[in-house]
Amino acid sequence: MKTYHHGNLKEELVKIACRLCEKDGYNKLSIRSLAKESKVSQTAPYRHFKTKEDLYAAVVKEGFDKLNKEMSSIESKNPKNYLINCGKSYINFGLKNSNTYDLMFGTAVKNYADHPELNDSANNLFQILLSSFKKLSDDDDEIVAFKCITLWSMVHGLVGIIRKVNIAGDGNKNGPMPFANQISKNLDFHLDKVITGLIETS
Repeated sequence: MKTYHHGNLKEELVKIACRLCEKDGYNKLSIRSLAKESKVSQTAPYRHFKTKEDLYAAVVKEGFDKLNKEMSSIESKNPKNYLINCGKSYINFGLKNSNTYDLMFGTAVKNYADHPELNDSANNLFQILLSSFKKLSDDDDEIVAFKCITLWSMVHGLVGIIRKVNIAGDGNKNGPMPFANQISKNLDFHLDKVITGLIETS
């Protein structure tokens, strides 16, 4: 049976849980499967995760931490260009980490507020977008927040649409897929237009 240095079992378990989630989907992730993959006793993970939701929350936090890190590493002094690159980073994250992404924005973790560290990480993502949007808009804070949520919703929707395009292709030429495919191939242009429209909306 595998052993760990004192104090690092939880970190190792979370790392393995993230890998299992992305490999097989979160529906197949359980404390039992985690113990088996980690080669520890069936009871060992329960010292750190009392319920399956606690385990899910740890994986979701890692997902938000990773996304926050990617966005924070973007180098651009122009707030609009920064937001465009944030949008692209968000979309690429959702496409490359689809199972983790589904867990992050699904309902398996019912209330982020029940998991303070996760809640902080998720809120930080919004603050990253909000702080940049404030540099582009003279509106009051509430309106800026609404615009920011609108941008987030659009980008979030694009992840699902582009995932569908990647599986189904263009589909019927009279349907939305050909247009979605065009957008996926020119995200800079599309995001620029959307952000400009939001900034100019009163």
